[in-house]
Amino acid sequence: MAGPARTGAARQPAAGDSPSEFVEQMYLAVVEEHWLWEVPLGLSDGRGGYEHGPWNPAECSRQLVAWFDAGLLELYTDPPDDAPRPQNVAEWRAWHKGRYRVEDDPGIARAVLADPSRWTGSPGDGFLRLAPTDAGMAPDAAWV
Repeated sequence: MAGPARTGAARQPAAGDSPSEFVEQMYLAVVEEHWLWEVPLGLSDGRGGYEHGPWNPAECSRQLVAWFDAGLLELYTDPPDDAPRPQNVAEWRAWHKGRYRVEDDPGIARAVLADPSRWTGSPGDGFLRLAPTDAGMAPDAAWV
């Protein structure tokens, strides 16, 4: 006879398991490059239809830190409002080469991901955006 299930223990997905709604929505937040402050709020279809979330910020942080540690995501900022806008195709491509400014210091990026109180929607940490890394875009990326 099997013993009682342990509460709080994370179940490892079996081969062929579908990701949970939470993991699926966190993944979509990364590949759709959401602002970090938006992630715990959840999603709606905008017409009063099915909503996803809201999510516990600590759980969002846990999942995003795990993916960051696995090299699947990075953080970047949008250009400031007063930055000169591109004037031609070459400038536009240079402006959007990947992202405006990727947070290069992994210690800073991880610290921000690990502290949801910094996800404010205010200038600085609050306006960081999620994005998949090149490894995160690979066909064999281990998001689940």
